Amino acid sequence: MSMRMPLAAGMAALLSACAMAPLPQDQSVTLYPDQGLAAVMIDTLDPLSQVTFQGGGAKLVVAAVPPGIGLYLFPTRAGRYCLTHFHFASFDFAAQSGMQQCFQVTAGALSYSGTLAPRVEDGKPVTRRVQDPQGFRVLLEQQYPSVARQFPAPPGG
Repeated sequence: MSMRMPLAAGMAALLSACAMAPLPQDQSVTLYPDQGLAAVMIDTLDPLSQVTFQGGGAKLVVAAVPPGIGLYLFPTRAGRYCLTHFHFASFDFAAQSGMQQCFQVTAGALSYSGTLAPRVEDGKPVTRRVQDPQGFRVLLEQQYPSVARQFPAPPGG
């Protein structure tokens, strides 16, 4: 019996250090009191992989991003999350400190990252961000209607 507690604690620590994958499309979500729903929009011209955000004691990873605009939802701890890494073709790119695109995840809320556009320009990673709340809402309602009903648009938004 004493072996189970250290093993369970070790497994919990290991699981919390693991990367989290996005919520499957149109699945409703239940949040713990310290969690928010990170809504990450990515606009890419080329296929990307291992698009990674870190913050709030968690790592959020989108394993594969096809060209176009995609929406990825992550139930995660509240905190500040930054795009730290992505893979393009046969190259890995890490954001330089101070040059990362970051967003805040608020407990109990749906938190939009802005539309992030990771690119490689002159061999260096560059990520542009635009705010498109209307486009975000349209994509949310198309891909995650259950979540859109759980988190209605604010008045005038």
